[in-house]
Amino acid sequence: MQIYTPQQRLAIHVSLILLLGCAILYGLLDYIPALIGSIILYVLFRKMNLFFTQKRKWKSSLSAILIIVLSLFIIIIPLITTSVMIAKKVMVYAANTSVLVNYLIGFLKNPMIVEFQEVTGLDLQNPELLQKIAGRVGEFATSLFTPILSSTLNLFVGISVMYFILYYLFVNEQTVINGIYYYLPFDATTVHQMFIELENNVKTNVLGQSLIAFIQGALVSVGFLIFGIPDALFWGIISFFMAFIPVLGTPLVWVPAGLIAISQGNTFGGVGLIIYGAVLVMNIDNVLRFSIARQLGDIHPLITILGVIFGVNFFGILGLVIGPLLISYFLVLVEAYRREYARD
Repeated sequence: MQIYTPQQRLAIHVSLILLLGCAILYGLLDYIPALIGSIILYVLFRKMNLFFTQKRKWKSSLSAILIIVLSLFIIIIPLITTSVMIAKKVMVYAANTSVLVNYLIGFLKNPMIVEFQEVTGLDLQNPELLQKIAGRVGEFATSLFTPILSSTLNLFVGISVMYFILYYLFVNEQTVINGIYYYLPFDATTVHQMFIELENNVKTNVLGQSLIAFIQGALVSVGFLIFGIPDALFWGIISFFMAFIPVLGTPLVWVPAGLIAISQGNTFGGVGLIIYGAVLVMNIDNVLRFSIARQLGDIHPLITILGVIFGVNFFGILGLVIGPLLISYFLVLVEAYRREYARD
C-alpha cells in the first residue's frame, strides 16, 4: 500500500535536505569567512597554479604548498599585523573618549560654528551629547577590530581551515569542478558563465578595490605629512580600510582631521588637507574606479555600500571585502536562475 504520493515524497526529501543543510551551515557558521577566503585565494592564484602544474610540470601538491606560503607572507601576515596594530590603537582611543570630546569641543568653539548654533538654536556643545557621540564612535570602531584580538586560537583555526580548503581546491581541482557541474541545478553553459562571473567579481572587489584603497591610503598619509597632521601612517592605514566604502570612504578620515586641525589653530594645515583631499584623493579615486571598471568590470556603488553594511555586521573588518562580494554573487545566482528557469 502506497503511503505517500510522489509529490509528498518529493516535499519530504526537499525538507530533509533543507533541514540538514541549515544544520550544517549553522555548525560551520564561524568558519564561513575561512571558506570564502579560500575561494578568493583560489581565484586569485589559479593562473599561477596552472602555470606551475601545466607549464613547469610540477606536482599539484608542490604548487599548492608554494602558493599557500606565498599568500601567507604577501597577504595574510601583513593583513593580520596591520589589523592588530590598528585594533590596539583604536581600543586606546575608544577607552579615552574624553580626548575625542575635547577635539569636538575645540572644533565647536570655532566662530563659524558658534554663529551657526546661534542662528539655528542648536546646542551642539552639550557635554552629555558629545560624550554619547564619542562613545558610539568608539564602540563602532572597536567592533570592527576586536574579533582579531579576542581569540588568537579561533584566528589560527580559521586560517588553518582556509588553507586546508585551498590546498584541496588546488590538488583536486578537476574533481571539485566536476562536482560543481554535477550538483548545481543548471546546465553546463550557465555553470561556466557562473565561474566567469565569480572570477570577475573577485578581481573587481578584491584586486581592483584593494589597489584603489592602497593608493588612496598612501595619498592620505602623504597629505598628513605635508600639512603637519600627526599619526600620518596610522590614518593612512585607516583610510585604506575606509576606501572600500564608495563616496564616503576617505573623506571620513581627512575631513574630520582637517576640521580638528582648524579648531586647534592650524588653519593652514586643516584647510590645506581638506582641499588636498577634495582635489587629489577624491579625483584619483574617480579616475582609478573608471579604469578598473573598464579593465575588470563595474560594480554598482549601491551593491558595494549594502555589501559593506552587511559584511561588517557579520564579519567585522573582513566584511569590507566579503560583503560586496557575496551580494554581487547573489545577484549572479539570481541572474543564472532567471536565464535557466524564467524563460518565456
